[in-house]
Amino acid sequence: MANCTINECDKPVKAKQMCSMHHQRWRRHGDPVVTKVRQSAEPTACKWVNCDRLTVSKGFCSKHYYIYRMQNVQKVQVNS
Repeated sequence: MANCTINECDKPVKAKQMCSMHHQRWRRHGDPVVTKVRQSAEPTACKWVNCDRLTVSKGFCSKHYYIYRMQNVQKVQVNS
């Protein structure tokens, strides 16, 4: 089995003569050797009415995100 053609990479080839990691980087960024670090968003308050906790996902704190997921709510009353 062939190895990745990128310098100092000994992983097996998955596609286009690159390992899966370098192939994904090429697909996402156009360059197989680029490494980009994800930036964290600034912490914000939960968008549920009268809740001042910090968000965890989709603009809700952990408690309200759980409720949102369990009830599969389509519209949520939002603080303006």
